[in-house]
Order: sequence, then C-alpha cells, then structure tokens
Amino acid sequence: MTRVADYIADFIYKQGVKDVFMLSGGGSIYLDDGVARNKNLNYICARNEATAPMMAEAYARLTGNLGVVYVTTGPGGANAVSGLAEAWVDSAPILIISGQVEKNRTTFNARIRGLRTLGIQELNIIDIVSSITKYAAIVNDPDTIRYHLEKSIYFAKSGRKGPVWLDIPLDVQSAIVDEEKLEMFHHWEDKIDSKVLELSIEKIFELLKNSSRPLIIAGQGIRMAGAIDDFKKLVERLNIPVIFSRLGQDILPFSNKNNFGHGGMHGSRFTGLIMKQSDLIIGLGSRLAIPFVGNNLDGFSDNAKLAMVDIDEAELKKPGVKIDLAIQADLKKALPVFLSKLSAINLPDYSQWLEMCKNYKEKYPLIIPEFKRNLIDLYYFVSRLDALSGQNNIFVNDAGSSNFVSGQALKFEKGQREITSGAFASMGLAIPLAIGCATADKDKQILAVTGDGSLELNIQELKTMSFYKKNIKLFVINNGGYVSIRNTQDALCEGRYINSDQASCNEVLDFQKVAAAFNLPYFNIQNYEEIDSKISEIISQPGPAFIEVVCDNKQKIIKPLKIETI
Repeated sequence: MTRVADYIADFIYKQGVKDVFMLSGGGSIYLDDGVARNKNLNYICARNEATAPMMAEAYARLTGNLGVVYVTTGPGGANAVSGLAEAWVDSAPILIISGQVEKNRTTFNARIRGLRTLGIQELNIIDIVSSITKYAAIVNDPDTIRYHLEKSIYFAKSGRKGPVWLDIPLDVQSAIVDEEKLEMFHHWEDKIDSKVLELSIEKIFELLKNSSRPLIIAGQGIRMAGAIDDFKKLVERLNIPVIFSRLGQDILPFSNKNNFGHGGMHGSRFTGLIMKQSDLIIGLGSRLAIPFVGNNLDGFSDNAKLAMVDIDEAELKKPGVKIDLAIQADLKKALPVFLSKLSAINLPDYSQWLEMCKNYKEKYPLIIPEFKRNLIDLYYFVSRLDALSGQNNIFVNDAGSSNFVSGQALKFEKGQREITSGAFASMGLAIPLAIGCATADKDKQILAVTGDGSLELNIQELKTMSFYKKNIKLFVINNGGYVSIRNTQDALCEGRYINSDQASCNEVLDFQKVAAAFNLPYFNIQNYEEIDSKISEIISQPGPAFIEVVCDNKQKIIKPLKIETI
C-alpha cells in the first residue's frame, strides 16, 4: 500500500528522470511531500511557476527524456501556462503535475456553466490547457493514477513530442492505493505501412533524378527521432547542400562541406540565394515555418518541387508553402529505407551545384573585419564566444538580437549544443533554459546570452542559478534596451521608439548591483580588445557568473541576400 503522492514520485524516477522542477504550495502539499520523501529524486525550486516548465523543456530536449514540473493549484497552474506554451510549440515532452483543491470543490467536477471558481485558490486548469497539451486530465479516482501517468507519458513521447498535464486534487494526492491493483494504460502502436513508405521514398528518388539543384532542409525532428547518424550518412551519400532550421543547426559543424548554415529570414548571408535557386527542396524534420520561408512564403523558387517528410500530419496540411510530395513518417523509420534503396539508384552529378553553393559560402562570410571594433559588435562577440568554447559547452540565448545573432554566428565546430526557443523566441527564456540544461548535464558548462531587456522578465531566477551554484556563464548584452525592436521601429515606424530605448531615459539596470544582489561573481567587457582574455578567464572558472557586455546600441541585424542584390 502506498500514498498516491509517493507513487507518483517513484513512478517518475522509474522513467529515468532524476530531477524535477517545482514551486511548492498548499494545493500541492502532498505531491511536494512525495518528492521530499523520495531519496532518488532531486528537485530544483524555481522562483516563479512560469519558468519551471521552461527549465523542464531544456532538460527534456537535452536528455531526450521527460521533463517534469510540480506546481500548486490556482495561480500556480495559471503561471505555468506560459512555460507550457513554449513546450507545446517547440515539441518538448514535459509532464506538468498540478495540485488541486479537494475534488468536490472543483469547478471541473461541479460542471455548472459560468462558475468561475469554487474552492480556495481553485481554477479549472484542465479546460484552460487542453488546447496546448497532447493529453490533459484531472485524476478523480486514486486507483486510476497509474493509468493517467502511463497515458500521459505515452502521449508526451510518441509521435510529435509535446507536453501533458495532470491535475491531482488534495484528497487524491493523500489517498492510499494498492499498487498491485492499479488500472493500467494499454496503448496501441501505429503500424507503419512499409510498402507505402517505400513507394513514397521512391517518389523522392524520381524527383532527384529530374533535379539539377536539390537541397535538403533539416530540422530538429532529426534529433528528436534519434536519426542523426542516418541523416549524416544520407548527406554524405547524396552529397548535396543542406540548410538547417533554427533548432537543427547544431547537428553538423558549419565547416562540413555540405552544411550551408541556418536558413530563413534571419539566416546566414547567402542561404537565401541557395534556397531561391534550388529546383528541389527535401524537408526532413522541419516544419518550414514562416520565419524560414518568409512572410510572403517566397523563400523558394516558384518552380521548385517540394518533398516534405514530417511525423505530424497537421504540418503537411497547413496553409502556405505548396507541398508536392507529403510523407507522414517518423524519420527513424524513413531514413533507413531511404539509405537502403539509395545504393541501387543512379542519380545525376550534383557537383557543379555544390560548388556554386560553396562559392556563395566563401564569398559572403558572416563575420567581416569591420566587426572588430568598439563599440563592441554583437556578431563579433558571439563569434569569439563560439571560437573559445568547446565540446563541454552548451549555448543558450534569449529573444531578439541575442537570438538572431547567435543563430547566424554560432558554428558548432567542436560538438557544442544549443538550446533556444524556436517558434516563440520569447523574452526571458535564457536563464530558465540555462538552469534546465545545467541540471540535465552537470558536467557541461552553459554559455547563455541574454539582452538587457530580456533579463528583466525572469530576473528572479538569478537566485535559482546562484543558490544551486549552476555552472552557467550569463552574458548580458547591454545595448540600451531592445535593439531588434528598435530595428523594426526604424523600418516600419520612421524611428519612433516606444518602450525600446531604455538607454535614453536611464532605465537600464546597474548590472553590477544586480549581480551583487543575487550573490553572483560580476565581470564586465567593454572593448573588443579584451573579449578573448576575459572570456578565457571566465570559462576557466567553475560555477555561475554574471557578465555585462557593453555593445553597440545601434546594432543592425544581418538580413540574407536576395538574388536581385547580387
């Protein structure tokens, strides 16, 4: 016999999860106690429930396993929704377990239309989160706890991964159950029709035979499918150009002869030229979002054929880019079929096309000598951070200029990883993502880049970073506010700034005092001449650090070239 709260904690540990992220509360009192009593689980206490799912998302993406969050009822669950949304749009398998008032005091069970709240700090969280979870349920019967946990984890990890949510009333949390008699979840396996998959792959070969300029667009779906090795073999054997979406670009080093960088509206200088001249696009694990194909959906040639392999049927049906060959399949199963048939196929010689792309790569480098200047150019700074890092480092970055510049300047030559926001590029993510990474892999050092504006959205988590002595080097770019927003206001609003130019109204924080307030070692980089020595000194030391980097407040974000500009 065991208490439900203890059963949950033990169940989580048996899934291979060693750490959970939480903020305790009265509505989750027994759940929290279950974690406290479990000698196998470590817990990281966030300062705001909004950040706990962000930490869990980074944890899940880095480990390839489940990320777990505990929050309390009412405001606790409501706060966690913003972090939940991040996990939803970026396909992170996290389980959020919320406390709830006694089941007979919930609006969910009252089922009275228009009833807004019933118990103390009570909120019908399940109806709120159902649209941005793969599975969400309130557990009213203690004997169904195993069923709901197994079902949640199945949905979180199967197909296109994503978040799930269980709401546990107080009287269920504290209930005693017989583990041997708990109801199980019997899931089904989607059996892929191997013949249909083979025929679909053969259609890709027909497209390749009629193509002279094929291009692979690769995304994080490759990593999530556990198909990186097969992907590398495919690229080597096809020997055609590859351009990566934002969350896939750490799969290959930039120096790889087939790697032509990060594509899209904020991609490398030359990727737009390659994308526009390709006559065949093969999308693998990339949803081809608007930031990639452009606001006018014109990132590719009108005459190009498009074949797209994706595990999510909805992505193959969404409005926008016309897909000529849509294949719904798990890349873990599709790529071996592709490779097995490739040796028997005679394809054209694409070397001339590859050489053309190589010339673009050499002719239009991202980092140019003019960037080596004062005030510090953010591109130059990130390029030096990248060059001085190693396999032991994980990059994390925030919204706006730090996100755009990192996406363009990082090269991943030494096997580094990157964890960032793909769909939302939300402000305030860098610190919680960094904490999640540092928790997931305690042997790694996290190099996080955030902006002076983004820092303030989750500044409270500096205490979490400090308290747990996480090996996070947080580089705060002081450029007088929101540079990327100012760039947009310059372009669209004739330079009228509103809430984006803190420097002119003395709103930028005194970062040395901020670091001291959270008991963090403080460093300052003001000149490009000292970047290398300061970074080397900082990364040679263990533990957390807060580094202010004073950059150009008129920083411009590089836009990819277009055919008509060359």
